[in-house]
Amino acid sequence: MNIGDASKLIKKDFPSISISRIRFLEKEGLIKPRRSKGGTRSFTDKDILKIKKILDLQENQYYTLKAIKNNPKLLLGKSEKSKIIIDQYSKHDALKKSGLKEEDFDELIDYKYEFKKDVYTHNDVERFSALAYLFSMGLGVKNLSVLKSMSDRGVGFFETFFKFSDNDPDEIKLSVEKFSEIIGSYILEDL
Repeated sequence: MNIGDASKLIKKDFPSISISRIRFLEKEGLIKPRRSKGGTRSFTDKDILKIKKILDLQENQYYTLKAIKNNPKLLLGKSEKSKIIIDQYSKHDALKKSGLKEEDFDELIDYKYEFKKDVYTHNDVERFSALAYLFSMGLGVKNLSVLKSMSDRGVGFFETFFKFSDNDPDEIKLSVEKFSEIIGSYILEDL
């Protein structure tokens, strides 16, 4: 099938596809459709499936084109998503992957818990995911100052405790559990 027909077929599942995007994927070396003697592209069912896989990786799983090119196992389906770590995200992609709302991110910046960057890492996305979860549970950016204050006080408590204890692992575990219960009760109290 020619490029126009291929585009129409793929458009049913991925409305964002265009003829120029298919040409770009070919230029980037991700697809290699056969060519007639006159130079016309001829797409097979296998080519169509590969294009759909690339689009799925980009649009549904938020992989960059660079990550797809550098991890050919993604296209073969022989690699689990969780095993491949992408370490460069735009702000848009980092927020989208983590589920953190733009307005929450802006408020985190206002309170100086986050900073604007050109490139965000996998660790940033993980942190944003945790923050998005906390916000979905009803906590807000203002609550983070309470958590930070409690954490700062807790560090002092533990430093003092471990300085004078015999570092018995069971005693340390019990102390951490009790301290966690105290923190949990304060957090729930503020909700």
